[in-house]
Amino acid sequence: MNGMELLPHPATPLPQVDSLRVALSFSGDGNLSVGFDCRCPAGVLRLPQVRAADAADGLWRHTCCELFVGVQGDPAYREFNWSPSGQWAIYAFSAYRERAAPPVHARLPAAGIKFAAAPGGWTLRARINALALPEAAAAQIEIGVAVVLETVVGGLSYWALRHAAERPDFHARETFVLRLADIA
Repeated sequence: MNGMELLPHPATPLPQVDSLRVALSFSGDGNLSVGFDCRCPAGVLRLPQVRAADAADGLWRHTCCELFVGVQGDPAYREFNWSPSGQWAIYAFSAYRERAAPPVHARLPAAGIKFAAAPGGWTLRARINALALPEAAAAQIEIGVAVVLETVVGGLSYWALRHAAERPDFHARETFVLRLADIA
């Protein structure tokens, strides 16, 4: 898989992971496809058990792939979570970590998740329906990409395209380093 390399936060390294990459593609119908590829030996990561494909809260407490989407100059943003279990979540924030209640799962189309594990790692593919993306020109849409990896002993390692603070913080707008126009 081509794409961009995610980096571990310096405070949570996980040297057993050989690579963690993300690839994004924006289709003509306005949908956004996201693919994650993690290369690591078997037995390093704890992966959640497969469950019914449904909305769930707290997925970031375990291995979870995440995407943050906002509009340049607007403090509001959305957070998309996909678990290897098949569960997913969509949250709306009015500003930095100010979550709108309730989660927006019920108002937006369900996420399509495909997960595959192999001895040398795993892949996760997800699709975001155009209705779940902010209404704005592609050049104004900012994207942050992150992954939480849980080790078999329960520790968490935080990966992103960019880290902006001493502690892992995927909500920081400085980590929204992609523009939708760059991948369209």
